[in-house]
Amino acid sequence: MAMADEMFKAFGHRIRLIDENGKLWTGYVSGFVPDYDNEEDDEPGYNELDLDVTEPDGNITHYAIRESEIKSIEVIDGKIL
Repeated sequence: MAMADEMFKAFGHRIRLIDENGKLWTGYVSGFVPDYDNEEDDEPGYNELDLDVTEPDGNITHYAIRESEIKSIEVIDGKIL
């Protein structure tokens, strides 16, 4: 399955994500922005996943992760939304 499809299907789920540097992220996918909505004037668009990570202190940190930065995605629960 293409990474863009995996990103889209992860929307509304808790996931484990491994980035291009091998870092493991665990969080809730609160959004997916397709490449055609991320275009700039002369720059091509890119797919982006919005990941909400609950920190040890209980605060939630929001990350926007580009498709090119993702090595793998694993859904770890049922759909929340």
